[in-house]
Amino acid sequence: MRLLSTSDIVSVHVPLNQQTKHLINKAAFRKMKKTALFINTARGGIVHESDLIAALKNKNISGACLDVFESEPLPIDSELRNLGNVILTPHTAGMPDGRKFHKKRYDFFIKNIKRIENGEEPVSKLNQL
Repeated sequence: MRLLSTSDIVSVHVPLNQQTKHLINKAAFRKMKKTALFINTARGGIVHESDLIAALKNKNISGACLDVFESEPLPIDSELRNLGNVILTPHTAGMPDGRKFHKKRYDFFIKNIKRIENGEEPVSKLNQL
């Protein structure tokens, strides 16, 4: 598909059904530019998640932004959580008050970044060993 091979950003916007389950898979990722960013805010099952993880780890694509996952909530042991080229959000892109919710989240992130810059502990640290 030419669209996959020429796009800098590939964003999925289809319903999940028999025709779209795992529509985005190894073959699709191989067609994308190595510099492509992949975004999924539709449904997790549209993407073959293990193929996405392989594409990210092998640098077949540059990164991914995901608001939906094959299993929700995203399992704590998912490799997606440990990849530096992935942004994960908790299935909130379609919320009616999304703008207000995201502003609150971004303000929280900015506050934590400033705390770290000042040598302070971040609020609500997660994924600690």
